[in-house]
Amino acid sequence: MKRYISLMLTLLLLFSLCACGQSPEETQGEEEYLSVQEPAPQEEEPEEEPQQEEPVDELPQAFEPVVPASEAVSADWFADAAFIGDSVSVMLQYYNDAYGTLGQATFLCSESLSPAGALSYTAGHERLPEYPKGSGQRPRLEDAVLASGASKVYVMLGMNCIAGGVDRACQDLVTLIDTILAKSPEATILVQPVTPMTETSPRADAALNNETIAAYNAKVLEVCRERAWYYVESREALSNEAGYLRDDYSGDKAMGIHLNYNGAAAWAEYLLTHVPEALK
Repeated sequence: MKRYISLMLTLLLLFSLCACGQSPEETQGEEEYLSVQEPAPQEEEPEEEPQQEEPVDELPQAFEPVVPASEAVSADWFADAAFIGDSVSVMLQYYNDAYGTLGQATFLCSESLSPAGALSYTAGHERLPEYPKGSGQRPRLEDAVLASGASKVYVMLGMNCIAGGVDRACQDLVTLIDTILAKSPEATILVQPVTPMTETSPRADAALNNETIAAYNAKVLEVCRERAWYYVESREALSNEAGYLRDDYSGDKAMGIHLNYNGAAAWAEYLLTHVPEALK
């Protein structure tokens, strides 16, 4: 029994010596293997700067056709302008021939001229304006405008056809202007309203009167706004407070439609002081 106990003590001693002989490196390796590694701190992502909204372009302003009053231009400004009109405009032509207020402007005006007539008459018809003056030639209006080299075209037509219907007369005017622009695409269009009649005009009836003229002019203004054509409100210079043609500007008491030189002078002065800024 004593031998058995001695043997057990010897074995325990040997195990103790083996444990003490383990190298420090091995112990450290086990510790490193058994230890729990803490995760590395995550880098915070930089906050995105708020994107600045791109400025929104302002919407273009709607075209305003009515030409406001401005400083008067010289007569030379009308050197490349052409005036298309009926017998009312003929008086403006006579006045300019006498006084030169509108310089060397081209006048393509004739009695009884209307948009429908200008579109339907064949070249050389007696009611088309003569151009060049004294030549005996009466070309189509679009050809006359092209030949004149006009870059600014004033149009005042309607008195001779609005009795047959405002809508039809307005459409014919638009067609005529489009025909002119087809041959002179760079030309600027300046439409003038039909002038009023005197309050006591003997010509006024149920079809042709100041109310009809006003309705036609309103429709023409609407078209000018849609087509970006200028609207030169020259009737302002010729009307009294009630909207009739001033009696002292009337040159024909039998009709109360046409002008005298006083009316033509007021008209020419209005044109000088109502020129679009974009054309100066």
